Amino acid sequence: MLAGTPTYWKTWFPAIRLGAPKKTGFLRETPSTPFARRRCGAGFGTNNLQRTRALRQQESSVSEGRSTGSKGEAVGVPTFQQAIQRLQNYWSEKTKCVVWLPHSTEVGAGTMNPATFLRVLGPEPWHVCYPEPSIRPDDSRFGDNPNRVQRHTQFQVILKPEPGNAQELLLGSLEVLGINVKKHDVRFVEDNWESPALGSWGLGWEVWLDGMEITQFTYFQQAGGMQTDPVSVEITYGLERILMSLQGVNHFKDIRYNDDVTYGELFLQNEYEMSCYNINEASVEDARKRFQLFYKEGMELVEKKLPVPAYDYLLKASHAFNVLDARGAVGVTERAKLFGQMRNLSRDCAELWVERREELGFPLGQSRLGDLGDAAAEACGSEPLGSAQDFLLELGSEELPADEVSSAAGQVSARLRELLAELRLEHGEVVASGTPRRIFAVVRGLSPKQEDRVEEVRGPPAKIAFDGEGNPTKAVLGYCKKNGVGVEDIELKADKKGVEYCWVTKSVRGEATGDLLSARLPDLVSKLQFRKSMRWSSRATYSRPLRWIVALHGDSVVPFVACGVQSGRTSLGLRDGFHVPEIEIPTASGYFGQMEGSSLMVDMEERRGAIWAQSQALAAAAGGVIPEGMRQELLPEVTNLVEYPTAIMGSFAQDFLKLPKEILVMVMKKHQRYFPVEDAKTGQLLPSFVTIANGEIDEATVRGGNEAVLTARFEDADFFYKLDMQKRLSDFRPLLEGTMFQKDLGTMLDKADRTDALVGDLAEAMGLAGAREVALQASHLSRADLATSVVTEFTALAGVMGKHYALKDGAPV
Repeated sequence: MLAGTPTYWKTWFPAIRLGAPKKTGFLRETPSTPFARRRCGAGFGTNNLQRTRALRQQESSVSEGRSTGSKGEAVGVPTFQQAIQRLQNYWSEKTKCVVWLPHSTEVGAGTMNPATFLRVLGPEPWHVCYPEPSIRPDDSRFGDNPNRVQRHTQFQVILKPEPGNAQELLLGSLEVLGINVKKHDVRFVEDNWESPALGSWGLGWEVWLDGMEITQFTYFQQAGGMQTDPVSVEITYGLERILMSLQGVNHFKDIRYNDDVTYGELFLQNEYEMSCYNINEASVEDARKRFQLFYKEGMELVEKKLPVPAYDYLLKASHAFNVLDARGAVGVTERAKLFGQMRNLSRDCAELWVERREELGFPLGQSRLGDLGDAAAEACGSEPLGSAQDFLLELGSEELPADEVSSAAGQVSARLRELLAELRLEHGEVVASGTPRRIFAVVRGLSPKQEDRVEEVRGPPAKIAFDGEGNPTKAVLGYCKKNGVGVEDIELKADKKGVEYCWVTKSVRGEATGDLLSARLPDLVSKLQFRKSMRWSSRATYSRPLRWIVALHGDSVVPFVACGVQSGRTSLGLRDGFHVPEIEIPTASGYFGQMEGSSLMVDMEERRGAIWAQSQALAAAAGGVIPEGMRQELLPEVTNLVEYPTAIMGSFAQDFLKLPKEILVMVMKKHQRYFPVEDAKTGQLLPSFVTIANGEIDEATVRGGNEAVLTARFEDADFFYKLDMQKRLSDFRPLLEGTMFQKDLGTMLDKADRTDALVGDLAEAMGLAGAREVALQASHLSRADLATSVVTEFTALAGVMGKHYALKDGAPV
């Protein structure tokens, strides 16, 4: 065996013969040094069958308190094969999804299957589900990395038009996989999707299970450069990741595929050999030729009005690009050019597909946004309340991005104050705040109606109002009719220029508050501004789908319609598994008490304080503190990721503390939204963290899940760090030649060389000749860390890791 061969290759492929290592391109390091021209044996041997039998006995922490499924039957931990079967059965039964098949050419994601990309276009309804082997050459790791493979399996669901309860349907599907969602912390965390090559984008979330991303959830807004009408929901499951968690295994190869074989026994050789091809053996010249040939063929097929085969050639061109990218052969300028070609072809395919479906008469029927989500407001004309009462406005939606919660609450507060002033409605304090699923405002003591008032109304000039004989003209008669007065009520008054005008004084009765708000609140809602807005089942836009509106003045509903939603008195509570309880709100004044009684902490400041206090208490129990900087850096975001916070202390292996602190904190804070815990006196990290769960969960289950996720992330970071430490920092500098800085200014290495050339002269000019050599040394190393594995994975650590590696190499402080 070649020295350095991963141990499991010796176990799984005893007959393997290996050639000499082959150097790879810039930033294409893999979890082990890539091996060239390896020949993989086909046999697995008796040891591996014993290994498989042992794996069948493993129990998953996720399966504790097994789910009963959507029909009440007991649901155990599935094999990989069973997971696909269960999801197919669930979606085909629940939503009448067509069970589709994987595509016949390489795709990077289930989204690229024409059953998604083409079918989300046009007005035809379309419900489909299918597993999709997704090929991403850049993720080639020779089977070494337990969490990353060049061929992974997605399970794709498309619901067109969106059904209005897709989130609850998703949660129900997790139950059939054996996940008891009542015990776990399931979260929808903002993650918007965009594919420049396909001219497509959408808004949605990552779906987290105890800190681990298991699903992508997207409302398509555009595909192939065309607006989607109606809007489709895309749900994409990462099956390997889910099954590793469910089965309690730490490597993809150990997943039980069925009761007889493991995932590794089926696919490990494929992973290894395709990694050899993608990283070492694929011809860059041939891949470039294939891209252009596929692109040319696709454009010619568009000319021949054949969108389906044209789209297949777009997929082939896309895969050729991905192979080039994995080989490190695509610079910035070429990337922009190739992306432009793919975007053009995708747009042409999309437009031609819709055109052809229209020629066929849209065989599956038509469903447009204008046909969906329409609602009419109830009749107004209410009698005013007898006295001033509190007013409540609650806008309930699917999970808003964390930063949008604060922004929207501030806008509602400001605009409501402005509106009430404009309408001359007296009121007391205005309290506005929100959670991920609701923005609300409570107005204390809002008057029942406008005050009656007396006003003077100017009419036409006297010379126009009366003829030469003093008789009223049509102009003044119309003026009198409009204002409900007689000619005898007119008073003539001269302005500053001495021109006489008709004036009348009249009493104006104040309108009922309910009627005024019914007419104006739709405009207030529709004009809220968000960083990114979306459509769903209405042509109106909001940050995420608006699902309910509560509008109460006292105990009376203020009726109006906004974004296709009718106001009422029914709010929604925390999800109870995949069920969402309704909360009937009798009066506006009882809102806060009722929310608290439903385990909802709706006030942002209250949640913020509770999270910080709970977290510091847990940190103190572990002998540490939460760093004060987290109060600004992380607390605001975490506050708006939950509606009822539960702080949970977790731990990780002491050995990880050997990694630089900056890496560990970056992983905890940015990737997982965990609060790190450090020693109050020394500032050194402790092997602990605090995560904030949402609602009532099983703490042991959620703790275990989050600890496992963090361990996997730290293992990745540890690998990248050890890979970097095999070289000196200066060794990375030449690799900057592989990164384009700007097409007219050359590579990052060219930029670094220009900096070096300036430093010496600057030192002399500034009278710092004595520091010239140190400055030159610092300049020479200043950008080298951009080529390191850690900075490639955690770009925010650029410079930080450069200092760390330089000091490790003995550079002067």
